[in-house]
Amino acid sequence: MKDVKENSVERISYSVVEAAAKIGISSRTLWSLIRQGQIGTFRIGTRVLIPADVLRAFIAERTSMVNGNP
Repeated sequence: MKDVKENSVERISYSVVEAAAKIGISSRTLWSLIRQGQIGTFRIGTRVLIPADVLRAFIAERTSMVNGNP
């Protein structure tokens, strides 16, 4: 059987620590955004996960705000 390299598989969700690192903020700041309802999550058991699409949408929304597009 072929070995699958981790980088060859597109991630569809991230832990809070991974997501924070991906977007360049602290996990504490990300937890704050989650509590404020600005970033959606889901749970599997005790793990809190953030869908990759939610991260992309959050960044796109902030980018359009900075560029002057409400």
